[in-house]
Formats: sequence, structure tokens, C-alpha cells
Amino acid sequence: MSEGGYKVVLKGYGNADEGKLNIEQKLAELFNIDQKVAKKLLEVSSKSPRDVKVNVNSETAERYLKALKATGAEGEVLDTRFDFSHLSLE
Repeated sequence: MSEGGYKVVLKGYGNADEGKLNIEQKLAELFNIDQKVAKKLLEVSSKSPRDVKVNVNSETAERYLKALKATGAEGEVLDTRFDFSHLSLE
């Protein structure tokens, strides 16, 4: 099993054929949240991706991504093992 260092981000509505309402319902079920909250999350993440799971191994990240995509939402796995953006030279 690979070490942590991956994150899964939600990037909004994915599959347009699925229908927004259907995606919202499935995402609400997946995260056990209210459908209105799922709708807002999808709308916000369309403009600015939101972290779903951070610091997980690649296999776990892929499982989360697969579950997200099954709802019709768009997501991505990012490799954060070599992310030094939070460091400063000051």
C-alpha cells in the first residue's frame, strides 16, 4: 500500500446527461447530507474545487474518486506529496 499524500477534490457537476437534480440527490446520499447542502457544495466547487479527503494513499483516493464519479459529479485525485506551496522563503 502506498503512503499518504494524495487528496480528492470535488470540482462540481460532471456528467450533464445525469441531470443536476439527480447528481445532487446521489451526492447527498453519499455524504449523508441534505440535498440543499449538496446543491450548494456542487455549485461552489464548480468555481473553486473543494477537498473531499486529504492525506490518503493512492488506493483510498481512487476509491473516493470512483464513488464521486458514480454520483455524476466531477472530481480529481491530486498528488500532494511534493506540494511546497505552503512554504515561504522569508
